[in-house]
Amino acid sequence: MPVQYNMDPFSVLKVVYGDTTDGFEKSDFESNETGRGIVMPFLLRDFLAKYAYLPVNRQSTSVRFFHPNLMTVMHFTAEGIGELTLLCVGRVGEFQIAVKNEPSEDPRVFLVRLGTKSETQVLPSDDLISELIKVMLCNQLLTMKGAIIAEEPEDAVRLMRENGIDLDQIACDPKLSREYSFNYSEETETFAVAEFVKGEFLRFFFVRNEEFK
Repeated sequence: MPVQYNMDPFSVLKVVYGDTTDGFEKSDFESNETGRGIVMPFLLRDFLAKYAYLPVNRQSTSVRFFHPNLMTVMHFTAEGIGELTLLCVGRVGEFQIAVKNEPSEDPRVFLVRLGTKSETQVLPSDDLISELIKVMLCNQLLTMKGAIIAEEPEDAVRLMRENGIDLDQIACDPKLSREYSFNYSEETETFAVAEFVKGEFLRFFFVRNEEFK
């Protein structure tokens, strides 16, 4: 039974959406780069160019990334961090998501809570842009018909067995405070997603949808 283990976000998106793409125009990126000095991470630009208007971003109730016109360059001086020039690229809850405004592939993010100068908070995070896209994918998959959260070990074991998933093939990075491992059974067209917190397994969820082709 063919199984894809520990998939990167774009491999998951390919399963979910197939060849369907709907993102921001190339000119949107270029005009903001040349006119406003925005330097967007390559991975984020690729994601927004393909999937910005699809539900994974547009309908997300967790993380959501902005149109380049709405991204802003901000200068901060934060205790313990020093002077920073950050690009605010999205939002999660009451925080803006920011990255250093410099060329990068998949940078770690900062969380910014804006207020008065004395109240503004700039918090370093161990999340990468790719990890935030995984959060968005989890958010979408869990809203799909037939999604099952298997918090009991016996349920997870049964569902893994039914879908030919080998637990020993599922990996995580213990240095990250939160991580998701996406695994996909091509035979049963089912995702088995493992959630880890600080390297410790928290729960599985399983999603099968007839739209996955």
